[in-house]
Amino acid sequence: MLARYTSSTEAVDSVDAPIHLPLLPCGIGSTRHVDAAEAVAEVLDGYWRLPFWPQLPNRSAQELMLPQIGLSLPDASWDGELIHWSGELSDADISNAGLPPRDRAAGLYELIEQLPKVAEGRQSKVVKGQLVGPLTLARWSRTAAGASPLEDLETLERLGAWLGAAAAEQARVFQRLGYQAIMMFDEPELAMVGELSIPLPWREVTPVLRAAIEPVQRVGAIAGIHCCAAPNWTRVLDSRPNLIHFDARDGHVDDVIRHHRAVREHVARGGYLGWGLWPTDGRGPMPFDSREMQYFLANKARDLSFVDASVGLIFKRSMLTGVCGGAGLDEATERQVAQDLEELSMGIRHRYWIAESTDVDPDAPLT
Repeated sequence: MLARYTSSTEAVDSVDAPIHLPLLPCGIGSTRHVDAAEAVAEVLDGYWRLPFWPQLPNRSAQELMLPQIGLSLPDASWDGELIHWSGELSDADISNAGLPPRDRAAGLYELIEQLPKVAEGRQSKVVKGQLVGPLTLARWSRTAAGASPLEDLETLERLGAWLGAAAAEQARVFQRLGYQAIMMFDEPELAMVGELSIPLPWREVTPVLRAAIEPVQRVGAIAGIHCCAAPNWTRVLDSRPNLIHFDARDGHVDDVIRHHRAVREHVARGGYLGWGLWPTDGRGPMPFDSREMQYFLANKARDLSFVDASVGLIFKRSMLTGVCGGAGLDEATERQVAQDLEELSMGIRHRYWIAESTDVDPDAPLT
């Protein structure tokens, strides 16, 4: 029965997705807000080139990434640390996976309502959504028998398929509004594969990631994996996501550059990169200097580039963000993140003459 929702582990030839993504600033997901309307208004102001729906954990603890999605599992409850659920996902459960309810994702529904009202000159071409990834949800959940889904590969793959179906439904919602969709799976636990917390070999992890990624790709959306730790990016890319998002700060981005061969192949076949640069976790140089960061980013992109994946090509397939979510930031700092990322984006785009599309002047208002 799993074949309906997951593929074989054979390599996929291409991860092409029909979108130009030239260093657009975006957010990880969470913001400081408790009011969904205020959060979405700020996103549409500061991140209008690539809006995302804001997760609001300060509004409700159930908007944290685990309960936000995990409480939609059969017979689910949350004890503040672990999701407890039946441990069984039927074909119907997977087929009917959808959006979390409004009380757990107020920012999602507010963005859906506000996107049709955006002024023509501020309309984007793409919207980002997000949800927890299968390895992270499995790590922090238990079945009715008290077991971890990590102990049973069939349960784990079905959990991936269920999350993939939920992500695909998010993508369809944005597509019906006329937007291309990026769906990011938040997977901090990927850095622990092969360790005590995720005691699985990569050959068993890859099909689980594919189970989540494939439903998103089948509806024509971009499927991404976010991990702000340091996983084995070569192994992550074996699962053929369209986009990988990583901590790109000095001292951290080298964890990605070590896997430059796999990253180069990823970009060359149409893949995208997400650079987490602004230190939203409070562990980084302050203040952020957008001009200095232009040179830093150009140098690091050069470390990844070669003839089939040049710096310019990398920049045309990259998004810029903070390292983590912004739920712990104050108002001034959160607004500063958006401003600095915009300045960084436009500085590099003018330097490398990178337009929003292949025939648009980067000085034009829409670029």
